[in-house]
Amino acid sequence: MTTPTTDDLRRRAMDRIIFHATPRRFLARTGPWVLTRGEGALLYDDTGREYLDALAGGVFAVLAGHGREEIARAQYDQACNLAYTNPYGTTSRVTVELAEKLAELTPGDLSYCFFSSSGSEAVEAALKLAHQYYVANGEPQRHRVVSLRRAYHGATAGALSTTGWSPGFGVFRTGFGPQVPLPGFAQAMPPYCHRCELGLTYPECGLACATSLEQTLLGSNPDEVSAVVVEPVMGTGGCIVPPPGYLARVRGICDRHGVLLIADEVVCGFGRTGTWFGVDHSAVVPDIMVVAKGLSSGYAPIAATITTPAIAERLPVFWDVHTYGGHPASAAAALANLRIIEREGLVEQSATVGAHLLALLEGLRANPLVADVRGLGMLLAVELADAGDGRPGGLDLAIAGHAAAEGLVVRPLGGTILLGPPLVFTQAQAEQTVEVLDGALAAAGRP
Repeated sequence: MTTPTTDDLRRRAMDRIIFHATPRRFLARTGPWVLTRGEGALLYDDTGREYLDALAGGVFAVLAGHGREEIARAQYDQACNLAYTNPYGTTSRVTVELAEKLAELTPGDLSYCFFSSSGSEAVEAALKLAHQYYVANGEPQRHRVVSLRRAYHGATAGALSTTGWSPGFGVFRTGFGPQVPLPGFAQAMPPYCHRCELGLTYPECGLACATSLEQTLLGSNPDEVSAVVVEPVMGTGGCIVPPPGYLARVRGICDRHGVLLIADEVVCGFGRTGTWFGVDHSAVVPDIMVVAKGLSSGYAPIAATITTPAIAERLPVFWDVHTYGGHPASAAAALANLRIIEREGLVEQSATVGAHLLALLEGLRANPLVADVRGLGMLLAVELADAGDGRPGGLDLAIAGHAAAEGLVVRPLGGTILLGPPLVFTQAQAEQTVEVLDGALAAAGRP
């Protein structure tokens, strides 16, 4: 059989695949990027070219690194033995073991898992879980949800309704239709210190962003609010790290008004921020936690909505269903992934190498194109000076393009360059990343 050429394979892909959120006019110029293999933090395309993956597969997912035979083998062995169980009162040994492992790793008394296939599905399940809990608790009027501007929670109707405005996100809403956000969803001010909506400075601000959230909750009638949804670090919205005390204040606001706190850890979970979960930095325990992406390091589709006995045991039945919920082969991949993260100390490596990477990125502030540098663990961002009006000016695309030409994968979004390397990233790779970015900034700044 003749091996297809790169151009032929890209043409065939264009003829048969609808790509996610990628303009066809862009693909018509370059064709899709066809990858053939990965190893650690490296990717290789169908031309044989090597890239340093500073974005964990492009969506912060591949924590344990590419090419892990241990994860693939676990999935294969499970599929050979038992590939599928239906979600109606049926499970498998490996799925039970995964639920037990998640109960061990998550903070506080989070210990009941509802499994699905993606972060969007898991967020939807969290919203349904909150509302059905209040129905069972005799408060069926609690259906409203408060989230944050610039948050990203997913692409399904409920998840998209909790997604707040941010550069790059509006297209998802226009693609869905005029009914998004759904009625009952409201957004509050994000904890975005670099561009505070009130023009204040921490700590003199007194955490006005948290006060804004409470005012939004009160304006939505607190007796009708079921949940507040937050990302411990706002990932896709620009790696927005909240100021100290913010999450604890939000926890207090939810407690004061009898509202559930949902922590969206789809990006932050499993070591991404240098602790097992983003909420660990604040010693906050949410009522519901959502995980996906790094749960299997992207090797298999799997997500979980995790809650407490007080909520799970209150429901006589939880009305939600996903065909692949608790999928045994995916659960096996997830368990193998978590074993690697524990055994190799990747959470600690995320904290150490992430701090080194952040310190190196701070040196880029000398370039006038750089407006801010921020990060926590292996979740970092370089915000560019052209993002001040909230609209990307194309500089982020130019810098990402220069970086790709030098073999570095980063993500341009809304005037910001996002980085989220695999947790196996080394200090040498961190140094290479910043060296390439420095050159890309210099190239983009030339007339």
